[in-house]
Amino acid sequence: MRPTWKSTLTLLAVGVVLFVLSASGQPGGYWEGGPSWLGTISWFGFLICLLLLVGSGLYWAAAQMRPHDRPLPR
Repeated sequence: MRPTWKSTLTLLAVGVVLFVLSASGQPGGYWEGGPSWLGTISWFGFLICLLLLVGSGLYWAAAQMRPHDRPLPR
């Protein structure tokens, strides 16, 4: 399965939302009164999104280096 631009942008948006939610329950944060379990789950979700974004970026970089005159294998 090849990533598309839409899936990469969706991953980016989800990553930003998870990063913001990860502040929940952290001392000294703007949402320190929030549930800490939400912050923990959001932080690990953000890390997974980050790994997927790196993988998507590597795919796009490799696709740019591939010669464009040959068809894609199916």
